[in-house]
Amino acid sequence: MNRTALLLLSSLCVLSPRVALAEEKENVATRIQDWLSNLGKPKSTPVEELGARNTFTLNPLALKDERLGVEYEHAFGRGFSLYLAPEFAYGRSERSWKLALGGTLGARIFVLGKAPSGIYFGPEVGVDYLRERRNGVLSKGFGLGFGGNVGWTLVFFNRLTVAAGLSAQYRAVPDLESEEEDAIQVKLVPTPRLAIGVAF
Repeated sequence: MNRTALLLLSSLCVLSPRVALAEEKENVATRIQDWLSNLGKPKSTPVEELGARNTFTLNPLALKDERLGVEYEHAFGRGFSLYLAPEFAYGRSERSWKLALGGTLGARIFVLGKAPSGIYFGPEVGVDYLRERRNGVLSKGFGLGFGGNVGWTLVFFNRLTVAAGLSAQYRAVPDLESEEEDAIQVKLVPTPRLAIGVAF
């Protein structure tokens, strides 16, 4: 009985290295085959979840500069976004009326965070078109402005956005109050931003 057990034990000792060696050869062959089949194929990179890419905000501080303060922003990638802030005003009385159209188009470059959330700076351009009729006389004009913006935007739960910042534009605006024809007034227009809105 002891001799049988000893023979069985010695057989296992002799056969187990051979079985392990065969499995190792099979694993090496599988790895080489996988490597050859993936040769030349581009490596798959994990898709990064960037969160909300759009914001729609309202800035009540812009009302003091006769601006709506409504803004739409769209993020491109991690560190860049474009925004558009349209402007509209209309007033009418018995003898006169006034129409103002315009807007600001700007870019934000994010130095901290993922667009549209984080600390940013960037350039902007603004346009104005004014049309007014007073005492039967029609006046109209077109203005252009250049400037920049800096600030900080926070997006909570990919749904709520809060922003603070400042934009300033050097604007050439038609002066419809002047008695001179095609009069232009040039001024620096700073607009503080304390906005709240939605992200999507």
